[in-house]
Amino acid sequence: MNRALFSRFLALRRVITQQPKRLGSGGHHEVVNPGPPVTLDYMAVPFQPYKKVHAELQAKFNTYLAISVSLCAISLGLAIYTDLFIFEAIRPPQSYRNRHKQ
Repeated sequence: MNRALFSRFLALRRVITQQPKRLGSGGHHEVVNPGPPVTLDYMAVPFQPYKKVHAELQAKFNTYLAISVSLCAISLGLAIYTDLFIFEAIRPPQSYRNRHKQ
């Protein structure tokens, strides 16, 4: 009995002493090298007039906006048409005459 307890104690002691070594980094990770410091020499130099580039980008972004607004409106319209939001169940009950009109 004592020998079994002693061996379990030794095994537990080994596990407890090895845990911090396994969980810690221990300096075995790759060193991160961010490269040379960034300076203004790496910045892009504009070669086109600002107004021209701005107008092109605004036209593209306005197209994206129009397409997304129309898709959102179509999606909401389809959801309301198929009664996805269950408006009929949320509203107060109608009169008997109006419910059974067809």
